[in-house]
Amino acid sequence: MMFNTNFNATNPHLWDALQNNVHASNNMPMVGNNNPLGGNSTSTSQDFRNSFLELRRNADVLAQSLNFMRGIGRENANSPFTSFQAVSDNTDRMEILAGANRLRNANQSDFTVDVLQVAQAQRNEGTSLNSSALASSAGFSTGANHIALNIDGRQFDIRFNVSATDTVRNVQDRIADAINSRNLDVRASVSVDAASGRSSLALQSSQTGSAREGQPNFTVSNVTGNAVSATGIGSITQHAQNAQFRVNRGFTGRTQTSGSNDVDLGFGVTARLSEVGQVNVTTGRNETGQINAFRHMVNSFNDMLDSAREGARGNRLERELGQIARSSAASLNRIGITIGSDGFMDIDEDRMQAAAENGDLERFASRDNVGGRQGFMNRLTNVADSAARNPGAFMNADESMSNFANSGLSFNPRQMVQMNQFMNMGMLFDTNM
Repeated sequence: MMFNTNFNATNPHLWDALQNNVHASNNMPMVGNNNPLGGNSTSTSQDFRNSFLELRRNADVLAQSLNFMRGIGRENANSPFTSFQAVSDNTDRMEILAGANRLRNANQSDFTVDVLQVAQAQRNEGTSLNSSALASSAGFSTGANHIALNIDGRQFDIRFNVSATDTVRNVQDRIADAINSRNLDVRASVSVDAASGRSSLALQSSQTGSAREGQPNFTVSNVTGNAVSATGIGSITQHAQNAQFRVNRGFTGRTQTSGSNDVDLGFGVTARLSEVGQVNVTTGRNETGQINAFRHMVNSFNDMLDSAREGARGNRLERELGQIARSSAASLNRIGITIGSDGFMDIDEDRMQAAAENGDLERFASRDNVGGRQGFMNRLTNVADSAARNPGAFMNADESMSNFANSGLSFNPRQMVQMNQFMNMGMLFDTNM
């Protein structure tokens, strides 16, 4: 969220309006356009502005933390409390990329996957040639050369020159550069064996899978000259193929195909196939993710409580946070979260680990989601959202005004409300003060 910290740049008349409503307790005159509060208000105003921004920032972090735990919003769809963790017993063969929605698919169980074939790209590996030999002596035609690269039925013309002084490596590099400069779905590379002094040109599709059953994804042929036959790139050394796999959930599943090795196993589980064979997949709660989510929530709560006790902030926010925590102290204690005498939260790591293993963390989060507005997380979310939207509503007007009065200034309640409204609109104190 962006904040405009230059009041004059936003609307110069707002500064004038604010000046007309601010009166020094000892009739202190206004000083300068960039300091409408006059006197020694620079540090006080800056502190007030910083307090406002810090409160908004900490409230927003706490709200995001709670929303993640509750799986609210598309970006929080993989919350460890709304999705289960799927684990592969052979990550070299198949790696799990994402889990699935546990709450909507509570009957999800362990299963196996038969990897029948992995997807691969077509590759044409050229002949290994003496790198330093003259190209002309290795069978390359000097002068203008032209090869046709046909990709999925579309022809691309690749043109280059071969001089009498070019080496084999020179020409291989020139062909590779001519192909790659076109940004096609086929990439060229030159492999060099320094020990033997030999090099080879290779072409490979940038995509795995077979575009047309039984047909190559690309072909290459001579038009002018004989570069294709001289390099040996006309022959397919690795045919393109699709991945094939079966997902077995208590019975043998049907064979599925995919042009990519990143596949959907159903119920929101995605995986990456690497080797042929069978893989066992176990499913369960994401205990580590749930513990980390509660840790982040506790840290965010403590930061917001700390903000409520600093500077010109009043006791309303501190009071509300304390009431929410104390009213849920017993249930929080059961999952390893204690409330200290100072009001800050602390974590008993052993108790929280046990709560994660026996499902108490998950039950706490899910029960609170459906427990109406009086649940701990729902109440805390409402306060955090409100403070993020309008921090001024949680600032104690009397304490805020007293800070200005210490500099010889005073506000009446109506003026304080007006200032909070200005700040909530993103029009804060001028940074040049």
